[in-house]
Amino acid sequence: MKSMLRAAGATAALALVLTGCANSQPASPAPGGEAPAGITGLADLKGKILAVQTDTTGKVYAEEHQAEFGYEIKVFDDLPGTANAVLAGTADAAINDNGVLFDFAVQNPTTKVVAEFDTGEQYGFNVSSDNPGLLSVANAALAEAKADGTFNGIYQKWFGTDAPADLLGDSTEATGEPKLIEAGALTVCTHLAYRPFQYLDEDNSTIIGFDVDLVDVIAKKLGVTQKIVDIEFGQITSGAVFAAGKCDLGAAAITITEERQAAAPFTDPYFNATQALLVKG
Repeated sequence: MKSMLRAAGATAALALVLTGCANSQPASPAPGGEAPAGITGLADLKGKILAVQTDTTGKVYAEEHQAEFGYEIKVFDDLPGTANAVLAGTADAAINDNGVLFDFAVQNPTTKVVAEFDTGEQYGFNVSSDNPGLLSVANAALAEAKADGTFNGIYQKWFGTDAPADLLGDSTEATGEPKLIEAGALTVCTHLAYRPFQYLDEDNSTIIGFDVDLVDVIAKKLGVTQKIVDIEFGQITSGAVFAAGKCDLGAAAITITEERQAAAPFTDPYFNATQALLVKG
């Protein structure tokens, strides 16, 4: 699908905070100002409520440190529910990936990211384990986009800074025959809303975002259009969507983990992420 592509409104603000974010230290104040009084990290959440999104690495991180810091975990189905709980005051803080929380804070200036946690995460697109041809073509398309500057242009569009040099592979040779569930289309499963990676534009019908632009590169390599299906995040990460024949490729800002890799293989990584803490400021 040739989407109506438009840079996110937070581009300029995100440029500063995403540069070097993978090197952030636990519980350190975020760039761009002083942290709100009272909460600067997980250690300040004893007896308080921490909002998390189900089936995410942020939820896992919060659970791993819950006994240490003594907070209560409140689980939400999606990012908007998680972040809006902080905005509404029904949660004291929220943990999720840095890119989306910085974007949320720009759109909602009464909130602020006060800390990042160096988890060394990377995003990838996943495919069915019985579709190595599609995985090969996807990696070749991404490598070509890296080589000719297309990837850096897309990265600059959404984040206002150059892409890290370590992202994507270098092999542009596609091997094997990709399988598609629908002729003429790359059917892509995503999970809305996760701005700036995938979310609805102002017309409330067009899906735009960094992931959408990047998957368009893969679709063009295949000579097809992109067809996007909104579906539960856990169904994508578990590989259930592929077994059910619902999509060819998963694109939902998915952190690559060993468990997820075993369920559905990932492309070369296309984004460096880490966890961050959002509070009301």
